Amino acid sequence: MKNILCYLFVCLIASCTERTPKIKLIVKDEKLATIDSRLFGQFLEKPSWHGEGGPEAALVPGTHELQEGTLELMKGMNIPVLRFPGGSDVEHVDWTTMVDYAMDEKIRRPAYVGKNGDTVSANFGYDEAGKLAEELGAELILVVNFGDAYHKRKSLEEAIAHESGLIAYCALEAGVDLPGDLEKWTELRVKNGHPEPYPVKYIQIANEPWVMSKKELPIRGEIAPGPKEHYLRCLEAYIDAFRQLAPGLKIIADGNCEGITTPLRDRFGEKIDYLALHYYKPWKIRYVKKDGVETHRDSLSDQEIFRGWASVPEIDSNGFSVLDNNRFSTARAPGYPIAMTEWNWNGWWNVDSTDPDNLGSYWAKGVGAAGFLHAMMRSGDFFHVGIQSMLVGNSWGITAIRVSPDAAFEPYPIPTGQVTALYSNYHGKDLLKLETVNIPTYNQPFDFNGIAEVEKVAYLDAICTRGRGRVYFHIINRHFTSGQEVQLDLSALDVPFSKAVVRSLAGNYDNDDPCSNEPFRYACLQESELEFKDEVIICKLPARSVSVIEVIEE
Repeated sequence: MKNILCYLFVCLIASCTERTPKIKLIVKDEKLATIDSRLFGQFLEKPSWHGEGGPEAALVPGTHELQEGTLELMKGMNIPVLRFPGGSDVEHVDWTTMVDYAMDEKIRRPAYVGKNGDTVSANFGYDEAGKLAEELGAELILVVNFGDAYHKRKSLEEAIAHESGLIAYCALEAGVDLPGDLEKWTELRVKNGHPEPYPVKYIQIANEPWVMSKKELPIRGEIAPGPKEHYLRCLEAYIDAFRQLAPGLKIIADGNCEGITTPLRDRFGEKIDYLALHYYKPWKIRYVKKDGVETHRDSLSDQEIFRGWASVPEIDSNGFSVLDNNRFSTARAPGYPIAMTEWNWNGWWNVDSTDPDNLGSYWAKGVGAAGFLHAMMRSGDFFHVGIQSMLVGNSWGITAIRVSPDAAFEPYPIPTGQVTALYSNYHGKDLLKLETVNIPTYNQPFDFNGIAEVEKVAYLDAICTRGRGRVYFHIINRHFTSGQEVQLDLSALDVPFSKAVVRSLAGNYDNDDPCSNEPFRYACLQESELEFKDEVIICKLPARSVSVIEVIEE
């Protein structure tokens, strides 16, 4: 009788175990793609709209110096690439307004008027951006004004000559022969206190130059022959001039518009180094639908909103984040590497609510940003550069660093930037194949006018990278209420490991401060060491978290 009871007890345990299968991530010794460290760059946008401020808002009032704490936060982000200065303003602003004595030898820098008619301070200009890049050890992307030529505000030759002056000022050696009168710009940089060029590595020609249709409206599909040829002719002239002037710099051309992207390879060959892609989701949330029927925002629970907002940019049949959309296909078609020079989970409510002050969850946006990163890393052989928008500001909900123009509070990080910083600091260069077992999923039935309804979304979205004697697991836990225990199996790599550390960012949906000793933190970083046996690690990941598990080889 005793043996029978023991047998039944063992069977009961086995039955329970079968009903709650272990989640496993099994690493394979097979490289799928290369992860470029430049994927974790930041957009140092200098906007003129909505009082956002950008780096101007981060300055000690009335100076060119960053407020205390700002630089330290930036250094902690391990930023590989900075893009400056724009953005939609770049086609409307004369670069010489942001350089001392460039417009007048007696005037340092005048304030200037942005695209929407707002007056903008020029205290943070090209010299400040260049010096910041040096301090951060980052490369610079200079975005040049293409609109003067394309919209015929200047002759093509005049527009190119003017933008060549910007390249000379920022990127060329002083004391060497340059065509035309470009030597005056390198000499001016020396006069302004910086003899050496700044770390400019890329020239981006235009910012979203939506070429005009026959109705003179910017569109993203078929382009009328006249405007298309005019665009390509202008682009060719810019490329040829910049290639001759600075052959060591990489050229980034626009890849957002199918009508002008398709012919680029045949026309330009290797003259173009990268195509730029810009991608935001969900943008302004004008409606919420379930099964095609509009649903009131207030009827959704916090969990339903969180799980929807975390389901980006697109979700594949396994429930994982990927890039699978027409814009991605358009940019890939010519075969150039892609520079995602603007991206982020960017959205805000634009629907009625009984709680109008509820602007959404900062941490949900951070988890969404992790989905973008996973998607780009999964396509690492195509995505070589990534620029998260935007690095610093005083109002936009996705700035990596929030600042006060009058220094009313100390700078602090925002979750979308915290997530990118975590991945920038802890990742490998090789994307490894990862077999997943028993990953739970959920149904996401809502359409947030940009975030699509999805039948199956993985609670755990995981990728694995390897480099420099380390293996990294990058894992999003989309579960709203529960931590998830995961078994990590590295036995296929046949390498002894000495240590494993998990670093997890976790936060609340409702923007309550989860960090008891750090004010203004919407997400907290937790770090602990893990035990492992026979190349197998057991780890429990917090609910609503983004984690990186670093495994160190002996």
